Amino acid sequence: MLKRILISVLLFLGGAMLLFAKTKAAPYYQLQFDVGESIPSKGEMMATSNLTNDLGIILQPSARHKFIGFYELKYAGPGLRKEEGDKFSDRIMDHVFVIKNHFDWKDDYTLKSQLDHMIEYRRTGANELWGQGLYDFNRTGFMFDLNRKFSKKLSGDIYMQYHYLEFPNYTDLLAEFQAGETSETSTGKQNHHNYQLGVKTKYELVNVSLDFTILKYTKQKVIVDNVQPDRTYYSGVLQQDTMVTLGADYTKILWNSIILTPSFSFKSKISNQNYQHFMLATDTIPVRYIDNYYSYNIFDISCPITFTLSKIWAAFITPEINYKYYSNRPPRDSENAFISGNQYNNLFILSCGFSKRQNDVTTMTVFYNYQSQVSNMTFERYLLYNYSGHYMGVSFSYTY
Repeated sequence: MLKRILISVLLFLGGAMLLFAKTKAAPYYQLQFDVGESIPSKGEMMATSNLTNDLGIILQPSARHKFIGFYELKYAGPGLRKEEGDKFSDRIMDHVFVIKNHFDWKDDYTLKSQLDHMIEYRRTGANELWGQGLYDFNRTGFMFDLNRKFSKKLSGDIYMQYHYLEFPNYTDLLAEFQAGETSETSTGKQNHHNYQLGVKTKYELVNVSLDFTILKYTKQKVIVDNVQPDRTYYSGVLQQDTMVTLGADYTKILWNSIILTPSFSFKSKISNQNYQHFMLATDTIPVRYIDNYYSYNIFDISCPITFTLSKIWAAFITPEINYKYYSNRPPRDSENAFISGNQYNNLFILSCGFSKRQNDVTTMTVFYNYQSQVSNMTFERYLLYNYSGHYMGVSFSYTY
């Protein structure tokens, strides 16, 4: 599969170069690789490696037109995770194909468009094969962005994008057992349309963005609190999630040697999906119904600080706090029973290290990350909610 993908990319780039032989062209390549050791407070030490590899070309047939095409291979090995629901042992591989076009419509307007396709493979077990993961997905879509420069200091964008996500291997095995469904009816319940509309503005070194996202599921029905005519707990209404995200960051340079980039983001998710709780996977009768179970708010604050020590040496430190609060999800105790209150996850991450610029295109970095999460969710048979961990290693980056 990987060989076929690489051959297709090379043929595409080669054909593009021949097609635009008389245009200005520049190859683009970026490689970032880090390797180290992850040491969680619960569980075993893990050898961790992550890779991002971009191969592309930039073509400029005219002064107002620019085309960018690239392929990205991204791999995330076992290690500490930031997203809730991801296991430390998971392995993730992404293949991303992108074609972009920048068109300077007028002196103050730039229209950006993009077509992209992404394939993600996930391995949740050591014996699981690539391409057979339950949460593997294909994502295909497009994006339009209109940028206007109001002055030398102020610019703004309005953008929209659409993607369709398909999970070819997904099947709800638990629903098949509990509700007597067939594999045909439970397959594809994660497939959904993703619609996004947003605006962003930049004033000098300040960036602010606001976007709205709607996820419309094609087969996943909303769970209700009573048995339906088909003897399941699924209604005739399909799941729909709405998300609002507000973000802002600011860059400040002190004494020509210290760069601060404080940032803040707020994300609110509202879902019409509910939840029927079963004490054991083998149970067929739920013990509790909870509506609005998947709605939450996330606050994230970080402040990367870079210290320029010389022309080739730099040091950095980045503290980050991520707080997730569920609107109507009570936490569970160690025995899987619900207790009073609403579930929260409070995550703290501290990253620091030194980087050395070897030459104009190569940088080496030695880093250390500390990660700690505290939650009132104490049922951890499948996922960890209260833990701390260390990740230390070496990173290499090359850009041409």
